[in-house]
Amino acid sequence: MTRVILFDKDGTLLNYQKIWTPYAKRVIQEFAEEFDRHDIKDELAYELGLIDGEIAPNSILASGTGEMIQNHFEKYESGAAAWMRKHYEASLKEILDSMELIEGSREMLEKLQDDGFENVIVTSDSRESTEYFVEKFNLHPLIKDIVAGDDVPHYKPDIRMLQPFMDRHGYDVHDMVMVGDNRSDTMLGYEEGLRTIGVLSGTCRERDLEGADIIVESVGELYENGEFIMGEGCR
Repeated sequence: MTRVILFDKDGTLLNYQKIWTPYAKRVIQEFAEEFDRHDIKDELAYELGLIDGEIAPNSILASGTGEMIQNHFEKYESGAAAWMRKHYEASLKEILDSMELIEGSREMLEKLQDDGFENVIVTSDSRESTEYFVEKFNLHPLIKDIVAGDDVPHYKPDIRMLQPFMDRHGYDVHDMVMVGDNRSDTMLGYEEGLRTIGVLSGTCRERDLEGADIIVESVGELYENGEFIMGEGCR
């Protein structure tokens, strides 16, 4: 029986492009200036997934952890990962202050909670950033728990990312449904039978959301005819 709805954060509950596209452009430019590596700026942007000024579906920028992104900078210059961490930390307040919820997110969290579901955030972003997000929008009453990218050494779509959380609460995959805007969300626990809902409010198109049982425009469409769309027995 479905009891828990797992939500990705960026692109699912939070407007992704407003925050991360401008930041990605800025940090790549400042890296090139700091290390005098203008020669590889375009190559680095492409590898990270910043293509034609937009963040590409299922790219490192779209779904990777901070460590993954930092390691890509390190490939080009020794010490660049540490520089990237410091840059992110120095920019964090500015980044977090520009956060805005995707329309309908709060209302959906409230409706799910009212209907007896438990809302959980499962993100590749850091715990610090995620907790700030929850605090900024006063989501504490609506969020039961957080699974962040720096909590465990495993990343979406590896089901092991969820294991400490499931052990903590006594859940298994059949209790949960994952909602997210990237392949790493819609393939999370695919082999283990975790059901997933893809949303088109982030960087991905329908064809990019491999493994999704259902695809909708945004979290505002998780109900149909007054019922949660992922009925029991799907898949």
